[in-house]
Amino acid sequence: MERIVFALVFLSVAFGSQAIAQTDAPPPAPATQTTFDQPARDVLALLQGTAEPATIFTPAFLTAVPPDQLATVLVQLNTQFGDASAVDAIQPMDARSARVDIRFDKAIITFTIGVQDSKLSGLFVTGSRTQGDTLEQITADIAALPGRSGFVVQKLTDAGTETIASHAAEERFAIASVFKLYVLAEIDRAVRAGERRWDDVLPLAQKSHPSGITQAWPDKAPMTLQSLATLMISISDNSATDTLIAAIGQTKLAAIVRASGHARPSDMIPLLPTQAVTGLKMPANAALRDRFLAADDAGQTAILAQAGDTLSLPKLDLSVYTGGPNQIDTVEWFASPADIARLLAMLEREGDPVTRAILTVNAGIAPVNAARWAYLGYKGGSEPGIMAMSFLAHSPADERYIVSAVANNPAADIDQPGFVTLMTRLLDQLVAGDGPATRP
Repeated sequence: MERIVFALVFLSVAFGSQAIAQTDAPPPAPATQTTFDQPARDVLALLQGTAEPATIFTPAFLTAVPPDQLATVLVQLNTQFGDASAVDAIQPMDARSARVDIRFDKAIITFTIGVQDSKLSGLFVTGSRTQGDTLEQITADIAALPGRSGFVVQKLTDAGTETIASHAAEERFAIASVFKLYVLAEIDRAVRAGERRWDDVLPLAQKSHPSGITQAWPDKAPMTLQSLATLMISISDNSATDTLIAAIGQTKLAAIVRASGHARPSDMIPLLPTQAVTGLKMPANAALRDRFLAADDAGQTAILAQAGDTLSLPKLDLSVYTGGPNQIDTVEWFASPADIARLLAMLEREGDPVTRAILTVNAGIAPVNAARWAYLGYKGGSEPGIMAMSFLAHSPADERYIVSAVANNPAADIDQPGFVTLMTRLLDQLVAGDGPATRP
C-alpha cells in the first residue's frame, strides 16, 4: 500500500523512479579528495550538454545504461529544475564514490557518483534542495494539491509546542498506514509499564496481504515483539501489524487512541486490522460494510469479532486497490495532522529508546536529506487516493520538530513522488546546515 515511498527515497526523490546504474569494479588504490574534482565537472558537463557519454563513463556503465535512457533522465532533470550551472559541493564517501551537489536554476541536486580509472562508473540522483524556497511557498504548494490536503509543523520546546506552519491541520483525513503509529504507541506504553518486554515471543498468527514480507513466512513463526514492531513501522508489514493488533486487543488500542489526544477518537475505534479494511472495501461485502458503518464503536467492534473468515486473507480481493481510490472517506483509519502531531509529541516525551530507534529504520526521504538531521523518525502510508508522511526530527543544534502531512483525493491517485518532494523541501527548510562538504 505504501512501498512506493520506500523505493523512491533511494532511487529518486524528484522525478519518479529513474536511476542510473552503477557497475561493479575492483576497488582502486586509496584516493585523495581531489580524485573526484574532474568526475564532478564531468557530471556538470553532461548536464549542460557539452560532454559525450562515451568520453566520461566506463564501458561497463554504457553497456548497462542505453544512451536513450540516459538522455531521458537528463531531459527530465532539466525540465523540472532548469539548467545546471555549477558544481556546488563534493563530499567523498570512500575511495571510489562521492556525493556531488550540482546547482540548477531551481534547486541543488545531489548525485552519488562512482569512479573507476578516472571515469564515471555510477551515477545516482539521491537528493534535492529547492533554491529560494520558503515555508510560505511550501504551504501554498501543499494547499494547492488536488483533492484535500493538510499539514502541521510544530517546534517542541520545554514550554510546550509552537506551531511553525500549518494548513487544515485539524481536519479529518484518511491516513492509511500512518495508523500503525498508534499500535507502536500502545506497545511502547506496555513495555514502559512492565506489561511486555521487547523480547517477548509472539507467533505470526494474522497473515495479511502486502505491503510487507511476512505474509509468505511460515504460519505461526515465532517473532519477538521488537521484530514485529520494526517490520510494521519500517516496511509497513501488514501481517506483522495484524498480529500485533490481535495480541494487544481493541480495549487497549482504544485507550491509547484516547490517551494520545485524538480529537475524534471514535474515528479510530475500533482500530481496524489491515485485513478488515480491505475486506470491507470489497463490493461482495457491501451489506457487511453498511452494517459496520451504521454501528457505534461497540457495535463495530462486535461486527469485526463476528466476521470470522469473511475478512481473512484467503477471502480478500486485492483488486479493490487497482481501480483508483476506493471507500477512502468511509472505510479507513482517520485522523488529522494535528492528531498525529499530538501522538508523536507523546512518543517524544515518553517513548522508550527502542521505540525511538524503530522509527529511524526508514527515514522516508533520500539519505542525503535525512543525514542533515541528528535524529529523524518516520512513518508514512499510502494507497490510491491517500498519501501521508509524518516525522519526528532533531536538528544538529538539538531543535526538535514534528511534521505531519496528508493528502486525500477520492477522484484520483496522489502524485507520490511529488508529495515526497514537498516533504523533503519542508524538512530542508527546518534544519540548519547541510553537513560537511568541500567545494571544488
